[in-house]
Amino acid sequence: MTLLVKPLHAPASTERGARLQAPDVLTPIATVAARLGITARALRHYEAIGLISSHRGKRSLRLYDRDTIEMLEMVSLLRRIGVPIAQIRSVMLRRVDQVSYRQALQDLLGSALLKHLQYVGFIENLIKHLDSQEADSYCF
Repeated sequence: MTLLVKPLHAPASTERGARLQAPDVLTPIATVAARLGITARALRHYEAIGLISSHRGKRSLRLYDRDTIEMLEMVSLLRRIGVPIAQIRSVMLRRVDQVSYRQALQDLLGSALLKHLQYVGFIENLIKHLDSQEADSYCF
């Protein structure tokens, strides 16, 4: 279920070439959670720690606007690759300045990539060790 909320301020004129402001689309918590493959509990947690904010609908139903959903998409991707919430928060705080945000995101992704490459190297070394030794002589 997607709710439409009329904008607070309509444009003063509709002269030729003037763009009408589209209404904000607000999406319920269950829909956002299902779309992103995360739990509603995780969304409530992100709100509790100040990472995101929501609008409230009937019976205090949490509703999310497009900007918040876009941010949650990035948060979800970063969490899937193991980035801690504290680091995600630090990057998301830079969203007001797109140049700073992009740089911080690139730095974060670069360090995540290095970490995962180290894991790959560790796994490759374990496989080599198992190939050269009897499996039962290696203690995990």
